[in-house]
Amino acid sequence: MDAGPMDKPNRAQPLDLASLPKGQLARRQHIIDVAGELLVTDEFERIQIRDVAEGSGVALGTVYRYFTSKEHLYVAVLQDWSATDPATLGRPVDLSVSDSDRMRARLHHSVDRFEKYPTFLRLQGSLRQSTDPIVCKILAEFSEQVLSSYREQLVDLPAEEASDVVAIVTAVLAHELNLFGLGRQSAAEVHRLLDRTVDLIFAS
Repeated sequence: MDAGPMDKPNRAQPLDLASLPKGQLARRQHIIDVAGELLVTDEFERIQIRDVAEGSGVALGTVYRYFTSKEHLYVAVLQDWSATDPATLGRPVDLSVSDSDRMRARLHHSVDRFEKYPTFLRLQGSLRQSTDPIVCKILAEFSEQVLSSYREQLVDLPAEEASDVVAIVTAVLAHELNLFGLGRQSAAEVHRLLDRTVDLIFAS
């Protein structure tokens, strides 16, 4: 794929999805699906909007009808990918195990998923550097959804304490995943350090 300059957007504001007819929503979803498929085998920086347009069988302008920029498109891809994750779908909490065991399982699940799809990990890192207000807003909503899925594991702690625990473990997770994404940390070591973090937090 061409790694040349990014195609330029032609709109400043995203569409109101609630106003789109079903056919256009389906076309938008197809574009997201194709963009996600491209990301499975290539890096975000190398993929061009025209690659997505060609793969979707639509004109370049059609992609920009639904997405203001490449970053806007790929934050939608990240949202869509996360929406297929069982851990973020609001499944009932398993009350037969402890908070620490639930948190441990949730953390390991995140590592396993990014180990399977490392380009999505690097995509997330790239998008977090964006200054686009549309992307930043969607990322903030995405992050809150993910953090909520961690807080749900801590049913035996007061809300404020649970939030502090989640802040700590996700900070460790983010740091170690960043090293993993850069090829400077093995997945096994990420798992080990997360286990150690949970052990230390719940030792008392």
